[in-house]
Amino acid sequence: MPLYEYRCNDCRAVFEVRRPMAQRELAAVCPSCESRASMPLISRVAVHAGAYDPGAAFESGAGAGGCCGGSCGCGN
Repeated sequence: MPLYEYRCNDCRAVFEVRRPMAQRELAAVCPSCESRASMPLISRVAVHAGAYDPGAAFESGAGAGGCCGGSCGCGN
């Protein structure tokens, strides 16, 4: 289930809520002031360190496709 970041319109607190994607646009209750006047923020994508090493596939000779992975035809 995704983790969304919200900002309270009353006290300006920023907080996170884990909820289904279909409920992203619904107002979330602020944990600081308990207001329901909140808005979802556009957040950066979190990447877990060590979960994927893009260089490892090319070092081992197993191309991953995509641009410069051998399938786009750019010659790199």
